Amino acid sequence: MKKLITLIFVGLALSLSSFASTYLIYKSSGGGTWTNTGGIASPVLVNLSTINGGNEASLNAWFADRSLATPTMGGGSKFVPGDQVWIIGGTYVLTDTVKLSDGVSLYGGFLGTESALSGRAKGTNAWDFTNETILDGNAATVGLLGDSTTVATIIDGLSIQNCKNSTSGVLGAAAKISGITTIMQNCIIKNCTTTMTTATSAGGIVLLGGATLKDCYIHDNTTSGYGAGVTTFSNGCKINGCKITNNTGVWGGGVCLYSTTSGVTVSNCDISNNTTTTKSGGGLLLYSTAVINADSITISNCTFNSNKSTAGSGGGLYASTKIGNIVNVSNCTFTSNTSGVGKSTTAGGGGLWTGVGTYHINNCTFENNTTTASSGGAIMVTPNPSGSVTISSSKFTGNSSFIHGSAFMFTGSAKANNCLIYGNIGGNSAYVSANAGIHGTFNNCTFASNPNTAGTAYVGIYLSTPTVANGSNADFTNCLFYNGGAKPINVDPAGGVVTYPTVTYCGFDTTATAMDTTYKDASNIFNVYASTYFNAANNDFHLAVGSPAIDAGTSIDNEYSTDLAGHNRPYGYYDMGAYEYDATYTNIPEAKKDQNDVTVYRNSDNMIAINCNADANAKISVSVYNLTGAKLLTQQITNSTTVLNKEFGSGIYLVCVQSDKKTIVQKIMIK
Repeated sequence: MKKLITLIFVGLALSLSSFASTYLIYKSSGGGTWTNTGGIASPVLVNLSTINGGNEASLNAWFADRSLATPTMGGGSKFVPGDQVWIIGGTYVLTDTVKLSDGVSLYGGFLGTESALSGRAKGTNAWDFTNETILDGNAATVGLLGDSTTVATIIDGLSIQNCKNSTSGVLGAAAKISGITTIMQNCIIKNCTTTMTTATSAGGIVLLGGATLKDCYIHDNTTSGYGAGVTTFSNGCKINGCKITNNTGVWGGGVCLYSTTSGVTVSNCDISNNTTTTKSGGGLLLYSTAVINADSITISNCTFNSNKSTAGSGGGLYASTKIGNIVNVSNCTFTSNTSGVGKSTTAGGGGLWTGVGTYHINNCTFENNTTTASSGGAIMVTPNPSGSVTISSSKFTGNSSFIHGSAFMFTGSAKANNCLIYGNIGGNSAYVSANAGIHGTFNNCTFASNPNTAGTAYVGIYLSTPTVANGSNADFTNCLFYNGGAKPINVDPAGGVVTYPTVTYCGFDTTATAMDTTYKDASNIFNVYASTYFNAANNDFHLAVGSPAIDAGTSIDNEYSTDLAGHNRPYGYYDMGAYEYDATYTNIPEAKKDQNDVTVYRNSDNMIAINCNADANAKISVSVYNLTGAKLLTQQITNSTTVLNKEFGSGIYLVCVQSDKKTIVQKIMIK
């Protein structure tokens, strides 16, 4: 019987789609007309200037009319699943919200000569349509509502701007997209705002019911509450390939993942320059404390750059969920994010703040994040009963804290495996609280050259007053300490008798001789010099040939089997530190000279620079391309050092230097 019912529904869907039409929207002023309809299935021309009393502004009225049993505006019939609406480029000022019907897809970006969706002209980015179709809310109305749970509904190629939500706590000002078969893609959402303060609203877009948002540019939206850019508050929603930037709110400047979040994913997104004014989660706020999820929350391959929690925690990412929920953060980059929260032992986290839940942070980079008045320059871990935080195969450099933990601030238990921590600035590079039940575990980590705030000395790890009653609050295995000061592991003796951490199979430099004799375990070594590493002077902490750290560690069962670079660690013969020795390793410098003495490199300001020593009269041209082959810049230079006059986002670029004699192509990575 079930099979029969399924066949009936399939047959019904096919029969409906066979009657589907393509509605071609245009207007007499400010736009073109359709000149090529021969290849379009069942085309229906809709001239907005001849319907609805000639009111071109109310595109929304035509959509409402088309949902009626007997439409009155223009040709065609009532919408059926499979219908498509194509809108010629131009600005369409809305007088009310455009409400899509189930299974009816909406496309913009047309000139009027196309006979296929693939014929629309566009630039480098997925949302850069040459013939921009703009739905303008006139600072008065919500832009778009779409809902579908059974039939695919696509919203593609629109720019939605100047929309406003001042009436409902469950709307995005630009759009509310609901349903597992509803996808918004290749769109721009900008300059929209909501005055709602609920966590279920958004300045830009609200996603519900497993809806998908992908390859969209969401920028300069605002909210009086949560989720200035995007909010999700139901299971299975997906945000992929989006650029979410310059949005401002109270909580969750860029993205808010709220309430029911089972299986929610945020992937391949650029989340940058978003701001929270008084609360937390400058880039992304995860707050799902009500329900235990069946599936984990995944945040992967994202860039969190220059986000700011002006007076809150988690400049890049703030995450708090329910005991039993799992959050996976992998292959993400946290750069130059800021927490401006006041002094606190549980508030801060320039890059990332974690609360309750189980967190797996893997293969991430934390660079130049800061807390301006508190602790945890890169990561703040707060008390987390029955939960856990594991930080694996990640790099920390250039992060700074006003007080403690330039890289790690553990006031809740956490574990760091295979991590490289160097050049972070603060009172100590890592801090572990002495509160009962709090424990920091460090395996195969390399701590190197982390200076104090004044830059006058190197500092180590600080273990806060671990008492006999509470027990040791840390242990270290297979770790390396270089330029860690007189006490790379500093135990605060305040309050009387303390319990020292377990430190085994670890390596220290000669400055460690002043450490307590408790650390003089037979498995530890005290001859970690600059020669231990491939190029310590330039912060390359791969192991050098003959390093005393080779085969000096011990296996750590059930934790990990590879190093920071992904190389296998041989069972029973682990090396100390974040890297296993690799005899084939060769450092590839970012500046590379060729026989014509041309150097292409990324300078300290993260800009592309060229140093050319060609003849004085040589004509030299530089062109920059992305990996898809699109030319981003052409500039003439002279035979000197030149910084190209364009800032490029994070990524890999091809730099072509052409002189009278030779063409040189160099790959450059911008972080």
